[in-house]
Amino acid sequence: MERPELCRLLLALVGTRDEAAPGELGAADWEALDSLAEAHRLQGLLYARQRDNPAIPAPVRAGWQAAHRGNAMMALVQRAELGETARLLQAGGIDPLVLKGGWLAWNAYPEAAQRPLRDIDLLLPESRFVEGWNLLCAAGYRAAEAPDLPLAQLLEVDKSPPPLIAPRGTPIELHLHAWFPEGRLEYFSPPPDDAGLFARALRGGDGVLHPSAEDMLGHLVIHALYSHRLDCGPLLLSDVDFLLASGAFDWDAFWSRAMAAGWAEGARLVLDLVARYRASAAVGLAMAPVPPTPPELLATAQELLLQDLDTRSSASFAASGLAGGLASLWPRITRRVSAGEGPAHHRDSAAEGGYLKWAANRLGRTVGDLRRADVRRQSRQLARLNRWLAR
Repeated sequence: MERPELCRLLLALVGTRDEAAPGELGAADWEALDSLAEAHRLQGLLYARQRDNPAIPAPVRAGWQAAHRGNAMMALVQRAELGETARLLQAGGIDPLVLKGGWLAWNAYPEAAQRPLRDIDLLLPESRFVEGWNLLCAAGYRAAEAPDLPLAQLLEVDKSPPPLIAPRGTPIELHLHAWFPEGRLEYFSPPPDDAGLFARALRGGDGVLHPSAEDMLGHLVIHALYSHRLDCGPLLLSDVDFLLASGAFDWDAFWSRAMAAGWAEGARLVLDLVARYRASAAVGLAMAPVPPTPPELLATAQELLLQDLDTRSSASFAASGLAGGLASLWPRITRRVSAGEGPAHHRDSAAEGGYLKWAANRLGRTVGDLRRADVRRQSRQLARLNRWLAR
């Protein structure tokens, strides 16, 4: 089975309870589909959705069940460390706002085992960020990796440093901004609304602040599409579905904020994908102030939801050249980062053996990856999305 067809099948299996896999799938196809599901953290969700589907081979279903069980055990640790981290910060007078999966897994999904977390994202008030970072470090949290910019410089051009690792192993990503600041990316990024997120936030039963439903959906859209060009995977679709099912939703407020900040078309793209693959979702497309997503862009987006994560750096590099020429490639080549008219900094290459060694390794990997037809296709898809986002 060709990759585009495999992607469509996997999205259908994730999104429905009764989608039977084609009977002609062979062992190699099932292995490829399962590998794709594992790479995008879908196995636990697939087990919950498809455990009674007789078309799923028993060994595949057993692997999905094991992933579901492992997710459930990991969620117990993660929830405990979320609470402990929030209480540490609150004791220091800093009230964090939990983003995305850190709230959705336990408050929107039927069970946390369906929503595995790579890390827990906490937005801190900008004026208290460094204080909060230092507070957790003093409490025994350690950096997952050394940042390639000093913390003060990184905070001028980025949304978050590398995660801190909590005492029992959970990565905690502290955010200075909910998404990348304007001018940080080579295409449009919505203006920051951190103060608005805090002003409209709600306090959950666990005592931790979380965004309103409308802000949570907005953040899911902006994070997945504008900040990461959909490489966060199909969990985006179930995140939106279960969020909308979790309580009342003010579509007027949502679309008003999206139009005012310039990301309504991106929201429409994400919601069009949700409507296609999550039949139960209560998506407010009838109230959308922008037209439907062009079919060719929607097809590109659904494949990018399942893009190869091992080749995304090479594909992204090539996409920058295809979409913006040398002007877009130059900051990547020189490791230069900036945000708008603010200061520019150059990432440190010491951990890679110096700039020349980093450049040689990066070039070698990129050239090697781009020999593959599927990576060149991934590059063209990312370039198409880049151009659309840059309009």
